[in-house]
Amino acid sequence: MSKKVKISIQGNEFLIPSESIQTYTNNPHLNPETYVYMRAKLCASIIKQYVKKNFPNLKVWASSDVYSGGSSVRVEVCNQDGSQVNPIDFEKISNWKHILQGGTFNGMIDMYESREDSPTTDAGTPMKYFPSYVFIDNKPKWGTVEYWVNQYNEYKENISNPDWSEMVNIINNKFGGSFLEYNKTYMSKKEYDNCSKVLA
Repeated sequence: MSKKVKISIQGNEFLIPSESIQTYTNNPHLNPETYVYMRAKLCASIIKQYVKKNFPNLKVWASSDVYSGGSSVRVEVCNQDGSQVNPIDFEKISNWKHILQGGTFNGMIDMYESREDSPTTDAGTPMKYFPSYVFIDNKPKWGTVEYWVNQYNEYKENISNPDWSEMVNIINNKFGGSFLEYNKTYMSKKEYDNCSKVLA
């Protein structure tokens, strides 16, 4: 198991793998520079740690991707029932996009522009090599119990809505009124088994 070290960013403490602390020098006569390698996987972990510590009642998922020419982080957050997080709390979580993203895409010139600041930890250690993009969504992750609970609650709220009448009729006539059976084809067996514990 990787050894963990503690860093602090904007007053928030995080545990990160020790190998994220790296050194570099291009001159053997100078002391090497120590920095935090902010790879996408690490940034995903930092945001997830922040949510779990500051908003323990929320559900959070965090993943990362590395591809030719860059990397990205995707974070989803929601309430326990799959509903959206209130705007004030979500704004605090979303702020980590600006802290941890390596730049922005400028559509006017069709070019990605890297950030020009020099961010550091609270102790002054430089943070380098951020992911190209950080996406933070106020919704449950697709396929989770929270996702389907949220979909079910939305369905219940709209049973009397004429725009939903076709779906309601299909569920009632072909699936015995079961929202779960109606959506079974979109679920893996594991997802179906998990959802069957909470949905009719």
